[in-house]
Amino acid sequence: METDFISRHKDSDTFIIRRSSFFDAPVHLKGNLIVGTSCNFWSDLATTGALKLGKGVAVKGSVRAESVIIGAHSVIEGDVKTEQDCTVLDGARIGGDIVAGGKIMLRPNIKAGIVDAMGNIEITGKSYVTELRAGAKIIATKHS
Repeated sequence: METDFISRHKDSDTFIIRRSSFFDAPVHLKGNLIVGTSCNFWSDLATTGALKLGKGVAVKGSVRAESVIIGAHSVIEGDVKTEQDCTVLDGARIGGDIVAGGKIMLRPNIKAGIVDAMGNIEITGKSYVTELRAGAKIIATKHS
């Protein structure tokens, strides 16, 4: 894995990937991860902590993390699986399913397969999903 694009903040156990970086092999990190805008991953992306993807990130594989925030207009071709919460921001596309051990929040104009949460699913505006499966409530609000 190319490490010139990655820096680490030891106090918070957080890795930071510089914007417009690319990786042609799977990325698996122990700790939290912040990914800059317009990064490309040509395979899977996994971390043991929280994952924050910047705007316009592309992942050709699947994403695994403790919790995830997927930046606006990002594209993930595989599945997204989290142990806790998952937030998908405006216009993001998930080619597979989203499975979360906590709640899922979907912002307007996202696309995904099955959305499966142990907790609530909160939808703002119009989303294009195959199916919603909530362990608690499905909460839909109008986008203004």
